[in-house]
Parts: sequence; structure tokens; C-alpha cells
Amino acid sequence: MKFATTFGASKVEDERLYKEGIELGKFLAKKGYIVKCGGYGGLMEAVSRGVREEGGEVIGITLKQFEDIRDKNPYLTNKIVANDLYERLKLLIEGSEIFVIQKGSIGTLNELFMVWALKYGLGYNIRICLIGYENLENYNFIPKERLKDIEIYKNLKEFKKRF
Repeated sequence: MKFATTFGASKVEDERLYKEGIELGKFLAKKGYIVKCGGYGGLMEAVSRGVREEGGEVIGITLKQFEDIRDKNPYLTNKIVANDLYERLKLLIEGSEIFVIQKGSIGTLNELFMVWALKYGLGYNIRICLIGYENLENYNFIPKERLKDIEIYKNLKEFKKRF
């Protein structure tokens, strides 16, 4: 079994971005991945939907504190409820060989920086793929020499082409 984890926004108003999430889920399922995600709405739901439409398996790793306040994701094949954020992040990371990061907010950044730190600091042999991000070299809080640790794609089409 091979696992891919996706990170992305819990709320998406841009229909194009939601459709891209569905397409990403389908792509990963076709490539034979069991997909893990945060298990809620937005891009997590979109990716889950794509995986399910392709007949794949998607595991949502949710958070006990959010169970009553976040929208449920109807496309999950399995759900694991973590007791805290640390356990949730650990479960999202463990066993995955590729991490695909779409647009998101603070939670998505936290997830990105955690896997980036594991790759850089502990030498994890993982792929970190950012879709829809450009010009990271312009942010002075990211050391330029660390950009080589990640793959940056303008869009999903480019990601799929260079997969």
C-alpha cells in the first residue's frame, strides 16, 4: 500500500479550485494511492470526492474538538478521530510518501512546515508538492536553499504532467 496525504483549505468558494481538488483526488486514486486528508469540507471534501468517484480509498483524520462544529465529509471511506492536533498531524504524516499541498490557511501552512521540517531536519524521504504557489523565493522567512526540498507547481496540469 502506498499513501498520499493532501493538505488544503477547509472552505472553498472558488468553484474552479473545488473542481481542481476533485481532479487531484481522481489522479491520486488512479496512481494507486490511498489518500489521507483532514477529513472536513473545502478542498479536503473535493479531493475525497475525486478519490471516491475513481473507486479509491480516502481516510479522513479529524479532530475530536471539531466533531460538532465542522461540516462532515460524506466522501470518506474511513475516518479516524484524533484526540488533539499533535496526534492528528502525526496520523496524517505517518506512512505517506507524497504530500500535496493546495491553497489553504494557517492549518495548511502548519502542515506544510511540519513535513518540510521532517524532510530537512530528519531526512525523511518524501515528496512535498505545492500546487498553485508561486514566487516563494520572495518570502524572506523561507531560506532560499531550502526551496530545493519541495516541488512547486503553478497548477494541477503542471503537477500531473511532471508527476
